[in-house]
Amino acid sequence: MKSLRIGILACVALLLGACAGTPSQPSQPKGADLSGNWILTTESQMGAQDAAMSVRQTGSALAGTITGQAGSVDYTGSVNGSAVAFDFVINIQGTDLKLDYSGTVEGDTIKGKAVFGQFGEGTFTAKRK
Repeated sequence: MKSLRIGILACVALLLGACAGTPSQPSQPKGADLSGNWILTTESQMGAQDAAMSVRQTGSALAGTITGQAGSVDYTGSVNGSAVAFDFVINIQGTDLKLDYSGTVEGDTIKGKAVFGQFGEGTFTAKRK
């Protein structure tokens, strides 16, 4: 009986010791690497519009070109973990219009919201080629 108590006490001591140890730190998620070519689909009141999007990533900074039916425009942006944001200015009939995109990256897809200056909002999806 005495050896049973000693065994139980030893098990309890081992269990308490294991629980009292410093927990391991969870690994920090690696930031997304968005470099490459994408297809950007923007949904607005005017329907869906596809454009080719090239992405150059340096650290958390993004830059590249978006090419669609109306031509090409350079953009800049950033990525922070899975959060992505980029913007650019287009000229429509002599008036500059800033478009802001913000979303979340999941693997080879980015989804989010697009704001067309004072002209409303839409959604977008970008898929890696």
